[in-house]
Amino acid sequence: MSTRSTSKSAKRKASSKSKRTTKAAKRSQRATSPKRSSVTTVPKGAALKPRRRAKKKGIEREHGPRKWLYPDLEAAYTKLVPRAEAGTEGKSVVRKAAKPARGTRVAYKSRLQPGKGEDVLADTPQDFWLDRLGEFKQRKVARHATLTAMAVGHPGAAVPGQKNWTSLGPSVVIHGQAQGSPSVAGRIAGIAVAPGGTLAYAASANGGVFRTDDGGMAWRSLMDAFDLDPTNLATTTLACGAIAIDGNDPNRVYVGTGEGNTNSMFSSRIVNSLPAYRGVGPVRSDDGGNTWNLESSGAGSPSLAGKAFFALAVDPANRENVVGATNDGIYQRMPKAGGGAEWIKRRNGIHSSVVASASGATKFFAAEWGKGVLQSSDGSTWTALGTSFPTGDVGRIELGVQPNNPNALYAMVTTKTGTLRGVYRRNASGVWKKISNAPDVLPADNGSSQGDYDLAIAVDPADANLIYLGGSYFNDPQFWPASVWRCRVQASGTGFKMAASDSIGARAHADVHVLVHAPGDPNTLWLGCDGGVFVNRDPRASDNFASRNDGLSCLCPNYFAQHPTDPSIIICGLQDNGTARTNGGPIWRHINGGDGGYCVINWANPKLVIVFANGTVYRATDGGLDHGSFNGTDFPWSSMTEPIVTPPFNPTRPADANLLALGSGANIYVSNDFGSTWPTANIVPIPTNGTIFAMRFASASRLFVGTSQGQVFRLDRTTSNWNVSRLDNVAGGPLGLHGLVSDVAVDWADPSMASIYLTFGGAGDRRRVWHFDGSRWEPRSGTAGSTGLLDVEHNAIAVDRAAPDNVYVGADIGVWHSPDRGANWEPLPNGLPDAPVFDVQIHPTRRLLRASTHGRGIYEYQL
Repeated sequence: MSTRSTSKSAKRKASSKSKRTTKAAKRSQRATSPKRSSVTTVPKGAALKPRRRAKKKGIEREHGPRKWLYPDLEAAYTKLVPRAEAGTEGKSVVRKAAKPARGTRVAYKSRLQPGKGEDVLADTPQDFWLDRLGEFKQRKVARHATLTAMAVGHPGAAVPGQKNWTSLGPSVVIHGQAQGSPSVAGRIAGIAVAPGGTLAYAASANGGVFRTDDGGMAWRSLMDAFDLDPTNLATTTLACGAIAIDGNDPNRVYVGTGEGNTNSMFSSRIVNSLPAYRGVGPVRSDDGGNTWNLESSGAGSPSLAGKAFFALAVDPANRENVVGATNDGIYQRMPKAGGGAEWIKRRNGIHSSVVASASGATKFFAAEWGKGVLQSSDGSTWTALGTSFPTGDVGRIELGVQPNNPNALYAMVTTKTGTLRGVYRRNASGVWKKISNAPDVLPADNGSSQGDYDLAIAVDPADANLIYLGGSYFNDPQFWPASVWRCRVQASGTGFKMAASDSIGARAHADVHVLVHAPGDPNTLWLGCDGGVFVNRDPRASDNFASRNDGLSCLCPNYFAQHPTDPSIIICGLQDNGTARTNGGPIWRHINGGDGGYCVINWANPKLVIVFANGTVYRATDGGLDHGSFNGTDFPWSSMTEPIVTPPFNPTRPADANLLALGSGANIYVSNDFGSTWPTANIVPIPTNGTIFAMRFASASRLFVGTSQGQVFRLDRTTSNWNVSRLDNVAGGPLGLHGLVSDVAVDWADPSMASIYLTFGGAGDRRRVWHFDGSRWEPRSGTAGSTGLLDVEHNAIAVDRAAPDNVYVGADIGVWHSPDRGANWEPLPNGLPDAPVFDVQIHPTRRLLRASTHGRGIYEYQL
């Protein structure tokens, strides 16, 4: 099990004083459950402090999604560097990061390596993911030379006649987090609806594109087979930021990869690194998503690989003319000499919105982050629009317009700290007027909010004075549902006012990213949020947003736990969707709130269950059946998913299953009764300036620990305490890299249990797996190119206890297998979506390899 602060995670929000922690705590104690969970704080003493003091430790310096994204990004992009020469105790070689270009914002304070700044991050090139995906493509084709031929006409990436990964779900999670306990899915960045409202596409933030042909009653994935063409280097990107279709032919689909909603978090924290997660540029489908084509930038225009899309707008009169709002400017899709199309950069700067409207001639409108609104009649030439647009303290801007009335144009504007600055409308004289009495669509948390992450506006297609606003959450301490407001606008003197505003999002999940009407239909409003897709069939009069998430399998699992003898029972932590449980089948049940992290099932008594969310360890004694099952204990904490581990399955020693260890900051907390109590005397300090990031028991008396600074420790229990020994700096052969240790696995071929494998996160070196034989370290990452691992973050590692020569790793690209103890590696891709893999485990009593993909659920492979 690897450790990560997830959403990437992640989505994971925290702290008793912050909105997100309160939200998480309330969710877990919701009145919809027959019994509310109780939460206590571990007593003060030694290094133990209650969670309310976490602000002093740094966990509260950001709100909302930053709490899960920032540690996630740091895990992915921490610089990997060779250690110093022998005699320096294994200290790292320090390399200064390049100074950022003029105008780049630098506000980085390392979460996982306290006291450090942006120098801990790798200088990652823009085409990093495109290149790594291309390498992965070649490796897959090399392993299965007939892969493409066998898969022709096949609907997914599975290969007939071979072993394949199979999905275990969740295809949907029932009893989710909003009023009425609706079914939920994962984060949705964009929705495109065809005329008639039955055919629609949903672009998910980490699971690709999905299609429905029945108004959202059922969905199917469209990108699982995107990587079958070896000539297409866009192996697959499942991180989507925007989607648009041709209204006259909805089988023509445009997708902007790279998620714009998270751009400000990347750009403000990651210097000279990727500003969005796994963007490979714009892709197009001409057949409703069955096949996809990567489109490139024209000569003289920068590549959009590694960039982020906020929105796409298709010219209603010419579907070949498409405008994209990206974090690198405005791009226009144009015909290319000799056939095909190319994307031409038209403006610099971050542009957070673009819309099109046609009343005779087409008008494009775009918004530049922090500045104002622009217009264009052709998508090529842009000029400022209107006068009196607000200046000073302007952040993200989102536009809404009637599709057939360019004069009905609205701008939703945030402050630089993400609160609502105002909603504006351009009057007949071309002057922007602030609409008074706007609702609190972005509630402030200590003066800031999430307007850079979740912001949406829609204009009623038949009534220019009726608009819908979407933001973060509605301040309802019982459910913390979506912030969606129906607003009636009317003239007021020389300006406008909200004559009425009603909250209508209570039945939808929080964190709204998109609001869109079915074309020409004022009575159908679609919503995309961190909990999937919801549809209101009477938005003018009701708040009845209904869940439309069946089959929208884009949830983001972090870590999971397995029943020791019944493999159908799995419990999993989910980004911003709490913790879910299944007894078998793709439909899972929501059992705990907040941002789910690690889960542990007591292998001797499976009715005892531990789950982690937002700094709290929750314990159940009934198998974790529902929300009321859990009682919680608060801990000081430094990341959204603290590692929690128990000794390995050993039915001859059932008492071992009650031993539980939690790593938080530089301390390990030990419970001898499976989390019923956490004595302060059982706190083991680890001599590190970093964060405990990975842990693994070899037995009830031996625990291995890896940190965010590349340190590795062994803890051996005596009668009264734990003795701590450092391993990474052994004189006979120290660990050769310095960076974030993402996971540790015991080498079961060594009966003394002194040997381990570990994986590295971060970026900058392809030697991702290392082996320690009890006295020295050596890389076990194969040969570069032919049998080696990729230079991407590796998150999890598992050793087959029954056949310990076999080692498996989960990386940000793929699951990999070594049959010879790490000497050679090959991808294990058949049927597995190319979403990042956060956790890999082998079931303790069945020959099953399982992997949690952050964006496409959990998959299983028969060994």
